[in-house]
Amino acid sequence: MWLKKRKPNSQTTIEVGEHDQDSRSSMNVSLRRKLSLAQSFSQRVVTETPHLDPRTSDTSWGPSVGQRADDKTFEDDEGDEITEAELQRKRSRVIEREMRNVRAEMGCFALFWFDFKTWYRRWKHKTCENPFLRSYIKHIERNFGSGIGAMFLFSRWIIMLNVLLIVMWSSFVVIPMAINFNYGSLVEPFAFRNIVDGKGPISKSWVFYCAYVPSFKANGGFLTDFYYHIGLAYLITILLTFFGGLFIILRNMAMAQQPSPSASANSRYLFAFILWSSWDHSITSKEAANNLRKGITSALKDNMYQSKAEKQKVLKKKEKCLLIMRRVIAWVITLILVGGGCAAITYLVLFVNMATSNKIYVSNITVKWVDLTADTDFLRTYVLPIAFSVINMIVPFFITRIPKIEQYKTGQSELNVTIGRIFLLRMANLFALIMSLYSMTSTSSSSLTDTGLCTGTVIGQEIYKLVVMDTIIHTLVKLIISFGMYYWKKVKTEFDIPSAVLVLIYRQALIWIGTMVCPVLPIVGLFSALIFFFLTYGIVRHTCKPPIKRWRQSRRTFFFMSFLLLSLLCVIIPVSIIIGSTKVNLGTTSNTNVLLGPFRSSVQPTSAYSLFANSLSVYWLRDFLLWMISNTVVLPVFLILVSVLGYQKMRLTGVENYSLILQAELQQEREDNKKLVKKIQESML
Repeated sequence: MWLKKRKPNSQTTIEVGEHDQDSRSSMNVSLRRKLSLAQSFSQRVVTETPHLDPRTSDTSWGPSVGQRADDKTFEDDEGDEITEAELQRKRSRVIEREMRNVRAEMGCFALFWFDFKTWYRRWKHKTCENPFLRSYIKHIERNFGSGIGAMFLFSRWIIMLNVLLIVMWSSFVVIPMAINFNYGSLVEPFAFRNIVDGKGPISKSWVFYCAYVPSFKANGGFLTDFYYHIGLAYLITILLTFFGGLFIILRNMAMAQQPSPSASANSRYLFAFILWSSWDHSITSKEAANNLRKGITSALKDNMYQSKAEKQKVLKKKEKCLLIMRRVIAWVITLILVGGGCAAITYLVLFVNMATSNKIYVSNITVKWVDLTADTDFLRTYVLPIAFSVINMIVPFFITRIPKIEQYKTGQSELNVTIGRIFLLRMANLFALIMSLYSMTSTSSSSLTDTGLCTGTVIGQEIYKLVVMDTIIHTLVKLIISFGMYYWKKVKTEFDIPSAVLVLIYRQALIWIGTMVCPVLPIVGLFSALIFFFLTYGIVRHTCKPPIKRWRQSRRTFFFMSFLLLSLLCVIIPVSIIIGSTKVNLGTTSNTNVLLGPFRSSVQPTSAYSLFANSLSVYWLRDFLLWMISNTVVLPVFLILVSVLGYQKMRLTGVENYSLILQAELQQEREDNKKLVKKIQESML
């Protein structure tokens, strides 16, 4: 009896002869389908018949690409079946075409275009490493691994970002205003402490917001009738700073997010990925290699514990309620700490920084205050930034102790929750500072009367002092604690990467939001990032040991960029309100009829574009610029962008579904190959 069996979704036909069921030698297995590389190779090894490739006339045990089971027909590059003679003719034509000199048949212009396309194709795929601070980063990677090296790469990225901000703001805003500024209006004497506190003549110069004007006429040169619109340049630079930074961060996140194994593969081969993909080949230090071995061992143990914990019985209802209660209490404690920090900052702004010589006004309630002399001026100037930095260093210490009562299953979950809480604390404190400063300067004009400044300059001074003092305090505290503990205990410890990166991200958020009211703040941010880089380098090199925990560099970079993106999104919200609202004006002074700053002649900052367009004498250009911001252009463009985003979302969804289908097909093909090899082996018995 003959049985013909055809598998579904396959071109394989298996004919089995069963004349005698006890005798397997009479079993005949014949394959009637095109073999893959793996199948062809497996068949040659099992049958012990080498392959004679007619294209090379060499004996080989490997499979022939596109070869069929009868070894008489082949597949070309287009997937068409051809004979041996046709294959030889086609191969000879390819060799003849490759040997032909293409450049000799070209003319001058065609040859130039051909060389340009060749150079551009090579240049496009060429990767050049950034030489800036490369030697320091390579030293860290060799001795401490790519995980800590990723933090230094991120720090260098922040430095380059501040350089870009300096170039933009200096080219379009600061340098033009500095050239045309009236330095005769600065009558106050200069003191070196003004570099730190931003007061004195610096407060009324082009360093801060209120010194800028909407436009000015070029002085001298061949552009005698040229008006430079500082207001428009200020607005465009703000948009480039925030939305251009958003584009750059998203691009770097996409580059850092390397393809990772699927969830099903991770669950199926949980320990295989850890065992074969965990080694960091950038390490050359023996100590770092030993610690990495310990880290891989620890990861294997953690996954074994996790797999065992998943197989355990489900928590009872009482245990679940107790666990939920613990976590609710932990978050209540977190909110109390965050709220306490915000309340302390608001109190300092209300009753210390904005206190006048006699009284202050809060919600129409007159609060008597003692006379402030020169001895208390130092306290008024520096107590807010010092207290702000102390709060951001002390409160996270208590936040890191909270997860101990929550009983998380994995250390990674505990780490993510802790970092999220610290990030929430820093962003909440920053928003509390900005809202308190704006509320005081807009509702009470006493602080503006004493200084003769506008709201934007007062906020800019506080953020400027905050960045400077936070850099100084953080540097001194880290030096004292790190080197003091090392020389006292004579024991090296692991470096706390997430806390250090959150400091850098928080400081960059300060620079972003402070650049609106202090255009030279990116210069301060550049020096702050350089100090952070070399301070961290010295601490890691002399007082720290290589980490035991495993971290991939791409995973680290994506993790850092994610929190930087969150901080930028948090900052974009108040910035968008400021530049698009008619009720919020940073140029307000003690006199309600007097406005200062680059948008003093505009109803709102975005009106600077309309004022520039209306000032043009060329009618068609003026009408075109006004048409570009009209509803007939903005609304269709917005709807088109929404449609494109929807299309891209559906396209990505289709790609994900297609990858799942491919994964299922590959798994099915793998199982089919195993069955075929098994039947071939059985036929040999």
